[in-house]
Amino acid sequence: MLRYVAVLALVACSADTDERSASSADSLDKAHSWKVLNIEYRAQETGYWCGPASTRIALSARQSPPSQGALANELGTTVEGTDWIGQVTNVLNAHFGPGTYETHEMPNDPPTPMQHDMLWTDIVHSIDQGFVVVANIWAPANNHPPGYPNYLIKHYFTVIGYNPDTREVFIADPARFQGNETYWLRFDQLATLIPPKGYTAARLIGTSCPGGLGTSVGAIDVKYRQLGGCGSFLGVPIKDEQGTPDGIGRYSVFDHGSIYWTPATGAWEVHGRIRDEWKARNWEVGPLGYPISDESDVTGGKRSTFQHGTITWRAATDDFDVQITP
Repeated sequence: MLRYVAVLALVACSADTDERSASSADSLDKAHSWKVLNIEYRAQETGYWCGPASTRIALSARQSPPSQGALANELGTTVEGTDWIGQVTNVLNAHFGPGTYETHEMPNDPPTPMQHDMLWTDIVHSIDQGFVVVANIWAPANNHPPGYPNYLIKHYFTVIGYNPDTREVFIADPARFQGNETYWLRFDQLATLIPPKGYTAARLIGTSCPGGLGTSVGAIDVKYRQLGGCGSFLGVPIKDEQGTPDGIGRYSVFDHGSIYWTPATGAWEVHGRIRDEWKARNWEVGPLGYPISDESDVTGGKRSTFQHGTITWRAATDDFDVQITP
């Protein structure tokens, strides 16, 4: 069960003057099918220790955590708060081991569909492995979690559970605004609260398939699983993810195709005869650039769209219509 410790009322990145205790049991009853981690909850002890308090909650899921004051020193938190979510990542990795957590920036407001999907994937993966997600949020007056005062709140809180049926996440919030220590929050709302900041989550291990020789990871792994993973038309990974020769992107190769990713384009698959033609035109460093769509059906064939044009394959003649944008 969740454990609570009463503390002083706070301001700013903060709790309020209401000392009521939130009921985790009442909050959990709202869910139908859920998974919530056992953590030790303590509200933040100063108006600018939301970062240390959230870090402490994350640590408490797996070990006895240090005090908020000790963590404030480790994080480099000042009276201005904790500047960057990466500071939380570094401290969590110092306690759990290098590479356990990784930082995810969400500069796009609203987030891109890939960032939105990646956030859900990171939450599910982290909670399933017993790790709390820490989020750095900017909550304007018109987009607030329960109990927040009517102005912009710059804050850190933790995601300690999720409900796949209702697409909600369970929040442990060190601010404790109006007594709201824990509460369910719509995932789609969470995704709008994080930009332009970021979050830290347990590193994705990736997908390995029986008979495969590689592992897909990160955004490419998210795309692979969206397509069906090991049982998809791509088949199993035959080599680990690698950087592209131009240093811009990443790619993974599967039995029957590839997935390419860049920060600007996101992750997309390319396979079959269209992939053969793209290869003949020197892959991503050729005139077409990176893929920006999955292969789709067109009359009489298939088409993939790239940064600088399209490749259309005609089934009846097994030839190609290649359009390159000047």
